[in-house]
Amino acid sequence: MMSMIKSLACILGLSLLFLASCLPEQKLAQDFVKSGPRIRLMVTPPDYIYKYNHKGEDIDGFDQMTGKQQDSALLYSSLFIQRISDSALLEDYVNQFIAALRKANFEVFLPDQTDSFLSEQAQAYMLNISQIQLDEYTYPLEDKEPINDTVYYRKFNLNAMDFSVWFELSKVNATKPKKTVLYDSQSAYDSFDGNFIVDPWTNSVRYKYHIDSLSLNNIYEMASYLGKKHGEYLFDFFMNQWVAFNLPQNQYGSYYYHYNRQRKMMEATDDDRFQLLNDR
Repeated sequence: MMSMIKSLACILGLSLLFLASCLPEQKLAQDFVKSGPRIRLMVTPPDYIYKYNHKGEDIDGFDQMTGKQQDSALLYSSLFIQRISDSALLEDYVNQFIAALRKANFEVFLPDQTDSFLSEQAQAYMLNISQIQLDEYTYPLEDKEPINDTVYYRKFNLNAMDFSVWFELSKVNATKPKKTVLYDSQSAYDSFDGNFIVDPWTNSVRYKYHIDSLSLNNIYEMASYLGKKHGEYLFDFFMNQWVAFNLPQNQYGSYYYHYNRQRKMMEATDDDRFQLLNDR
């Protein structure tokens, strides 16, 4: 019992030390949220979407086609790519992105508002959504289970779509101009549920499954969702940059923070964020 108490005391001490080490950067992040940073953004949306179908293995004689023939075959055999409207998807994404930025207290401008954007001396940034890309492909799924000394397998090919976005961020009138490239990619798949079933009377094994197929409407919903999510990611990026800048000299932050606006909570994260591709 005494050993258990000592162990618990040790764990508690380590937990308190962990919390104490997080407090300075957490407090800075919370101060950033409370202050409602006054940042002006000129957001430039892309003119079109890059769209690719990667299901060449499903097309008869694909390897014998010319490059141009392959491109045509991939387009017309796609489930989604050929049916997606660039303008409709961009509208869903960009509207949600801008709405999320404004909810986070950014002042957002579009390219036809240049005069208004430059009229004040507040922090101002150019944000170019340099590329949006959709990739349609087949996702292989394998389910297996050992039953009565035999391993049973079932393989399926699910429809999948990757939604990738690149951003270029640069500060207006910076003494040492540099461009920061931010990136995120998310995936959507057919929803799958399956399991092996043993018949108690015959002892035979069968597989029962259900696939809820990915739809075109799901792709547009994904665009709206990611527009909102990327607006939140951009707020987090500025917040973490501000935290790093304001930490005491020779002190480095241990975590990257995401502000959950719905729950009004600060959360450490490794995945719920932009990837920083370069900062030069």
